Amino acid sequence: MARLKRKTKRISLIIFLVIVLVGFWGVKSMLIKDDNNSIFNKEEEKEKENPIKTYKASLIATGDALLHSTVYNAGKTNGTYDFSNMLTYTKELIKDYDIKYYNQETIFDDSKAYSGYPRFNGPSQFGEDMLDTGFNLISLATNHSMDMGGDSAKKYASWWESQEGVLATGMASSSKARSNYKIMEANGITYTMLSYTYGTNGLGKSELANEPFIVNVWNEEQVLEDIAAVRDKVDILIVAMHWGSEYVQNATDTQRSQAKFLADNGVDIILGTHSHCIEPWEMIDDTVVFYSFGNFISNQMGAEEAWVRKVGVIGMFATLDITKVVDTENNTTTITIDNIGADLNYTYRSSSGAQREYLVIPFSKMEEKYLKNYESVYEEFSKVLKQYNENINIAPLPNTSTE
Repeated sequence: MARLKRKTKRISLIIFLVIVLVGFWGVKSMLIKDDNNSIFNKEEEKEKENPIKTYKASLIATGDALLHSTVYNAGKTNGTYDFSNMLTYTKELIKDYDIKYYNQETIFDDSKAYSGYPRFNGPSQFGEDMLDTGFNLISLATNHSMDMGGDSAKKYASWWESQEGVLATGMASSSKARSNYKIMEANGITYTMLSYTYGTNGLGKSELANEPFIVNVWNEEQVLEDIAAVRDKVDILIVAMHWGSEYVQNATDTQRSQAKFLADNGVDIILGTHSHCIEPWEMIDDTVVFYSFGNFISNQMGAEEAWVRKVGVIGMFATLDITKVVDTENNTTTITIDNIGADLNYTYRSSSGAQREYLVIPFSKMEEKYLKNYESVYEEFSKVLKQYNENINIAPLPNTSTE
């Protein structure tokens, strides 16, 4: 009987231990489950508390890079080119913006002799230096796109297509490249740009008839096709327009009609160039329109009292903010563009020495040694910019107050 009792006790102990272990694992699994549920609940609560997600990106844009022979020769030293000194102020000005735009008016083909007006060809090093300055959005379709013929134009387009992290559009090296709509992203905001020119100075008509992809010449049917291909893929759709009349500080009827056409078909921002002078900005419904930025850099200058020449050296930088608000609870997305601003710029050219020096100077950094009476010039061109809409914040001159 004693042996049976010990066996019974042993069995009871085993049963007790099994019960304890089962209970332990049960409690532990419940704790883990509760803990996981707690994590999930916290995430759900956080999602419920913060259903709104906000994304922001900033844009800065400027005008024509017009490489006259005196400009590219000013960048030449001992057989090599370096334009970085001309861009010192520009690099400082644009560094904190996300999207940085300019219009490359003239092409690069290093295999051919460089030339200035009327048929331009400059060193590709200028493009390299503009990229190093920070520009990442470039329009290529201009009236000078075919200055060196179709083969050079395709080579030039191919050069831009090979640059990483950059959207350069308006010309293409092939039909396949033309239909490759590149989508970019900045801080959670997606965007792309289309680029068109009114014409090519009558050059390359037969080449463009056979290979229209080389340059985007304005055609409403093609524009609508391009917009349809990208509109639903991006938050922001930008169109660069090379249009208008040279040295005219107003938008033409054609410009305003085309701007309305683009706005009506879903374009968010229109960036205009070609006139070599500042033209007004305006809003068409929710579409921001800059009709012309004027020149970024050029040799279009002469006596300061000569009005036509003066407009060629005064350009501008435009700035704006893009905000995307995503409501995850209601599954809606809202895009707004605001904080529209500008800073005028001046192409300074030294007047002494065999080789000229050039420097792009924002008026916010202007000094008397660069441009006499710059205060009156600032007032004159600020008024031009505000002709259609005064709601733009123009950067003040040095040592002045915004109050």
